Amino acid sequence: MLVKLMLALALQGAQADTDCFVVDKEIEGTSLNGLIKPGQEIQIYSPDCVQPARYDYIVFRTRVSDHLVIKQVWGLPGDSLEVRDDGSMYINGVKALTPYDRPYILMGLDRRKMKAHEGPLTGFLALGHPGSIDSGKLGLIDAADIVGVVKREEGRARNLGGDDPSP
Repeated sequence: MLVKLMLALALQGAQADTDCFVVDKEIEGTSLNGLIKPGQEIQIYSPDCVQPARYDYIVFRTRVSDHLVIKQVWGLPGDSLEVRDDGSMYINGVKALTPYDRPYILMGLDRRKMKAHEGPLTGFLALGHPGSIDSGKLGLIDAADIVGVVKREEGRARNLGGDDPSP
């Protein structure tokens, strides 16, 4: 899901006052449907406040868009990545899933790109739905590109929105 340029300005404006800040933002778009709902209010913490943990969401800059992107963290630096011939990904032996709890399958060029990252991760593996602007297309996300962290709710393994992730 693309987070509008207004968020970038809000994050930059807040950052001028202090290194640790929180921005309330309403989600626009549907690329994390099943996890975060369009219109849902989220709190985005600066990376100086909190470090991303597995299944948190990160807001990051990309080199392919003027927009910021928000995706869910599946792999952390130092985790082990395996990309199988069928395109499925395993992080520390756990199969990566889409927001609807289906296997995340990489196709063609995306599979070949991610194969190059097999073994210990040197950045963050951030996923949405297959084909979206995420690590499947971009590769690993560098910590320097992360501008915000959305902490998942306590007690929830993956689904921040509170609904059953099944369609």
